[in-house]
Amino acid sequence: MVRSGVGEGVSPGLLREILAEAGIPDFPGAADRLSVHANEMLRWNRSIRLTAITDPVEVAVKHVADSLLLLRFAPFPGRLLDFGSGAGYPGIALALYLPGARVTLLESSVKKCAFLSRAKAMLRLTNVDVLQGRAGERKRLPLPPQDHIVTRATASAGEVIPLLSPYLADGGRFLLMMGPGAREGVPGDFPGTVTRRERFHLPRAMGEREIVEIELPGKE
Repeated sequence: MVRSGVGEGVSPGLLREILAEAGIPDFPGAADRLSVHANEMLRWNRSIRLTAITDPVEVAVKHVADSLLLLRFAPFPGRLLDFGSGAGYPGIALALYLPGARVTLLESSVKKCAFLSRAKAMLRLTNVDVLQGRAGERKRLPLPPQDHIVTRATASAGEVIPLLSPYLADGGRFLLMMGPGAREGVPGDFPGTVTRRERFHLPRAMGEREIVEIELPGKE
């Protein structure tokens, strides 16, 4: 088994407890691999800023379980883009649970991409691609049409959708992960139709998360 270099850190046992509390299914080896990713993130975080969350329980809740709440919006056939992947949440966690999906981690920071590539190699994620770039620049990013575009509190719906809609496949969808103020954060005149939205309570009373599913006109 691949091991991370940070003592006990975010242990597989802790992750199993948190995932169970969140109602997220486990499978053999999942918690171990999620632990490797989380602890490697904390190790790299000493040199480059990947996260402000460093307490093991908070990492387990606010990064891992939070990311995997997206599984409530399954299935995820085809290609999935994690916009602004940062430390790999939710993209890497989803890739572990969705081996049949092709997951692209899009991140503008070269240093963060180096971490994402390291995590991909450690976890032997053959269904993951790491792409360094910034959407919205004049040159189109080298991306095929994406069936699902997910992002976790990177920008408002009104900003994300016009920026990324050129990369969405026909019949595709956006999944925007927002904080508890999401109902005020999705304006009525933004481009797209909200087809589903759900609010979740995070384990250990660590807050709320709202996930909004959006389809665009002509993307049925």
